Amino acid sequence: MKVLSLHKPGDIRFEDAPTPEPGEGEVLLKVMACGICSSDNARIFKDGAHVMPIVPGHEFAGQVAEVGEGVDKSLIGKKASVFPMLPCFECPSCKRGDYATCSNYKYYGSRNDGGMGEYRAIKAWNLNILDDSVDYCVGALSEPSAVGHHAAEVGGVKPGDKVFVIGSGTIGLLIGFFAQAKGAEVWIGARRKESAEFAASLGFKTIDTNNTAEEVEKATDGNGMDVVFEAVGSNKCLIDAIGSVAAGGTLVTVGNPVGDMNLPRDVYWRILRKQLTVRGTWNSSYSDKANDWHEVAELMKEKKIPFEKLITRKYKLSQCDEAFDFFRDTKIQKSRVMFVMHEKESEAYNE
Repeated sequence: MKVLSLHKPGDIRFEDAPTPEPGEGEVLLKVMACGICSSDNARIFKDGAHVMPIVPGHEFAGQVAEVGEGVDKSLIGKKASVFPMLPCFECPSCKRGDYATCSNYKYYGSRNDGGMGEYRAIKAWNLNILDDSVDYCVGALSEPSAVGHHAAEVGGVKPGDKVFVIGSGTIGLLIGFFAQAKGAEVWIGARRKESAEFAASLGFKTIDTNNTAEEVEKATDGNGMDVVFEAVGSNKCLIDAIGSVAAGGTLVTVGNPVGDMNLPRDVYWRILRKQLTVRGTWNSSYSDKANDWHEVAELMKEKKIPFEKLITRKYKLSQCDEAFDFFRDTKIQKSRVMFVMHEKESEAYNE
């Protein structure tokens, strides 16, 4: 089979690899689509992975081709996305069913081979079954969608809430979709004109984050937003987010930090004097008591949210250099870039 293999930072190769065989409790997934995430960009071109060589990719979907010992054969032929975390099942978090906070986890795409290859052996427990009507590229959005869905749940968004999402990336837009689905009025904060225009084309109101305070004041008659999501991970955006929340409102931190976070004294005072609720969110819920992945799979089946509009371009694995160049070009407005496998050579990838 063909894979993309990361040998060291900056050295990603399109090469042959043995097709894996599913072991006990595993399935062989024929990978059909895999998204490129910003964390993949950092891993591939800057930081490297925990183990190398490794096949990157943690946002993927495909079709079950074979099953290993102890796995229900009825799964063969099913469409599925993959919860990429491999919990230890032994730590206190795991014993509570809070797998996202496992203290000794592994991960498809960063500690174990991931989805940028034609086949992957996957623990059956990690399969998130999709309806047959769901497009594979949409299915590959399950991971960022589950993260966005989890954030909206953590924020406690209610009908009629004024919601401000700072960040116009894929996860920020997905948070916006889920907040809208809950009946909220949603603004997306964007720094670039092209990003704001794309958010507006999806039906969101927008705020120019080059001038956050004045625009939020104008949008809310000076009262602030009921729920604010910081989905960038920068110090400026965190300060803007705190300043944008209404008294008694909720701030949800979502963005992975790009550096240290430092709050001026008067900004910290706002948390106290406004009696804000500040919630951090990490990954998504995937258990019997709460499962963002199952919720997202149902929403994808219902087709009430335009997930497909977040897929900017598709590439074959052999086009990896072109795909990564496009993904890393900050001058181009984009959302998710997908690798698509097992397509006919005549297939139009970027219409």
